Amino acid sequence: MAGQLCRRPAEEALILPSALGILVLALKVSRRNAEDVRRVLASVGIVDSARTIVEQGDSVILPLVAPPPGQLLQDFEHEMLSADFPLRPARTDPIDDIRRIAEVDDGLKHLLPRKWELLGDVLVIRLPDELDAYEEQVARAYSEVLGAKTVLRDTGGVTGELRTPVIRKILGSETVTIHKENGVLFKLDVSQVMFSSGNVDERIRASKIVCDGETIVDMFAGIGYFSIPLAVHGRPRRVIACELNPVAYAYLVENTCLNSVEEVVEPVLGDNRDLKGESIADRIFMGYVKTTHEYLETAVRLLKSKGVLHYHETCPCDLLPDRPVSRIEEAMNGGDIEVLGMREVKSYSPGVSHVVVDARIIKPG
Repeated sequence: MAGQLCRRPAEEALILPSALGILVLALKVSRRNAEDVRRVLASVGIVDSARTIVEQGDSVILPLVAPPPGQLLQDFEHEMLSADFPLRPARTDPIDDIRRIAEVDDGLKHLLPRKWELLGDVLVIRLPDELDAYEEQVARAYSEVLGAKTVLRDTGGVTGELRTPVIRKILGSETVTIHKENGVLFKLDVSQVMFSSGNVDERIRASKIVCDGETIVDMFAGIGYFSIPLAVHGRPRRVIACELNPVAYAYLVENTCLNSVEEVVEPVLGDNRDLKGESIADRIFMGYVKTTHEYLETAVRLLKSKGVLHYHETCPCDLLPDRPVSRIEEAMNGGDIEVLGMREVKSYSPGVSHVVVDARIIKPG
């Protein structure tokens, strides 16, 4: 359980028998959680990709290049070790292959992006203006190396209340795909619906929350980013998943069936402020940014007299940690709040963080 994890400082690490006499920092986790942990560690670049992951009974041992930062693994039981790992056979970084085959002037190849979004078999990339004349050649190179059937160019992020991607097709025609993450299938049209791989660790974290028998309201459900993992892994009684965007809502409905959770997840099309009832939810997810605070009064209305709120906010770093908590307090208009935790989901822009506050709410009266 979170808060009761097995955590050993590196300097007190256990030492596994070494065949080669070369010990490196390592992390031991259960086989069940191994892939989720690897994704989280990879997102901050501390998995040692030069060494082979070792399986040991019901556990998996991951080689690291540095200790996990802060509370990154607070939701996973784990143990720090020192261990000996076999080296991986040398392999090429995908960007090296892309640069090798891309039909682009050699003086511009350093501009080919090292980061991309591969959702199922649809790829989304951002390109600098200097590569405008080569975008088709670039798309072919990425498609060949990464196995994408369609390549889209992100030209403006997401926009508007409906969180619509500003995107342009540069290779292929099919933009509907099925993306698998954390044992959950997400069907979506990448050209019409947002999906941020930068939030993967938060979606995994949410799916591991113990919510047996709870009624949950997901106020910004999208295609089911939180609702469906919760239903698949968390055993809630009911998840009310509200979404304003009709395209995202259609995929939300389809994804509940795709993951066989239609008896748990109840999709609702419309503005979450129009949801009926009071004090109906044990737990509320507010997985939205920029204007999330404008919906806090609705969240407080929907929460039971005691409940848990997972509130997302984009906040200037110099206003952390106070502003997100003070906004929750203002919306409560009395009562008590216990902050269970606050963490950065990702950097939103220079000097601004996307954070999530987990708070237990006790309403007044």
